[in-house]
Amino acid sequence: MSFISQPVLPVQLRNRVILITEPVASGKTAAIGFWFYTGSRSEPDTLRGITHFVEHMLFKGTGKRSSFDIACAFDRMGGYINAYTERENVCLYCVVPSVRVDAALEIMCDMISNAVLDEKERLHELKVIESEIISAGDDPEEAALDAVGESVWPAQKISLSISGTVRDVGNLTRNDLFEWYTKYFVHGELTVCITGNYNRDAVIGRLEQLPDHTFQLQPFHACHFKDQVPVWKPGINFISAPFRQEQFFLLFPLDYPVDEKTYYSLCVLNALTGDTMSSRLFQRLREKGGYCYNVYSFFSFYEDTGCWCAYASSARRSSLRIVSDINSEMKNLLSCIISDEELDAAREHLCGEELIAADDIEYRMKRLERNYSAGYLLRTTEETIDGLRSVTKDDIIRCIKLLLRPEKAAFVVYGPKLPEKERNKIGMLFPELNGEIYAEFDNNTMQSVKRGKAAHIQN
Repeated sequence: MSFISQPVLPVQLRNRVILITEPVASGKTAAIGFWFYTGSRSEPDTLRGITHFVEHMLFKGTGKRSSFDIACAFDRMGGYINAYTERENVCLYCVVPSVRVDAALEIMCDMISNAVLDEKERLHELKVIESEIISAGDDPEEAALDAVGESVWPAQKISLSISGTVRDVGNLTRNDLFEWYTKYFVHGELTVCITGNYNRDAVIGRLEQLPDHTFQLQPFHACHFKDQVPVWKPGINFISAPFRQEQFFLLFPLDYPVDEKTYYSLCVLNALTGDTMSSRLFQRLREKGGYCYNVYSFFSFYEDTGCWCAYASSARRSSLRIVSDINSEMKNLLSCIISDEELDAAREHLCGEELIAADDIEYRMKRLERNYSAGYLLRTTEETIDGLRSVTKDDIIRCIKLLLRPEKAAFVVYGPKLPEKERNKIGMLFPELNGEIYAEFDNNTMQSVKRGKAAHIQN
């Protein structure tokens, strides 16, 4: 498939659905994505987990089709349909052969406007969701990420579990689900993104048959959670959890808004820090130190806040060495000594990823919504690569100074309880957190079991 194409500017249809398209005339497939702007951040305490539950129920039958009919239709197309819920949105998407776009779009429109939410199906799916929640709790990384979110954004909606608890979802009634579905899916804000080979006029004709949706305010960025102002909590947290390995998270908050140029610079900084096999963290902790199998870095972006994180996991015996080396690499970055070769390698890695991703029709469809929701221009692959290659050493240095502020750092150790002497030594590695509270938590309750000052931890 040729990746040469040009996204079409977003248009608002007569029913206020936003449509963004990227035609690829030479392609033989198409990807369709429906984005609904609700998630765990939208939920009141009495309805936690409801967005994720409704996402599941989209697949459980409509007035025209059973759940088996929906599954069979996509299987017989040779394509696939899926969905996921995040803290701020839900995405229902599919990838199908181009000749099946009309049929796939018809089924997806039926799912989002005519779902039955049958009580028997709700009870069946409740068991599935309960199993999913329990499985997530048994997964060390998933459980740790939820605990880390609660550490840096304590008692705030942005850190709540997307799925809720088993008790939360067990309390949701069919009427609760139906009202949420009607408000946020049938009539809520909706953006549809399509990439590939398709008939645009036919797509518009089908989408305009949907019920009227809520008008989307412009500019789009950061307009959904004005009642929430996420507050970042720096400090050191030790969270006891019943897993065999320790997990380590060093996090820094992002300054918002993040413009497009800064976004490219942050991507390059992340690549040279921990996103590649030749990155600083990977080389030091895994290749040279041999302390761990998993080590990397990543960003989390939300509408009004975000963070960067360096991550590693290891046996408990290597804990102090891991923390010391991560801390040392952050200090090396703060010295702003970056070679031309290192910078070029990070840029070219990202450019190569974009070229490879250009052949992934699903990725390109999701990129449309990502850029739109961030308020960026809808870029082609070539323009994205040009943007990455335009990042200079001065841009990276500026990002380092804005991002890696020691007094804003949050460090989380999650896993088997460390000896007090080792916890004290870890606390001493972060003197900039002198006035910040550090805490030990029990992961079962996330209740503090000990508090102290980082500068006054005694051996």
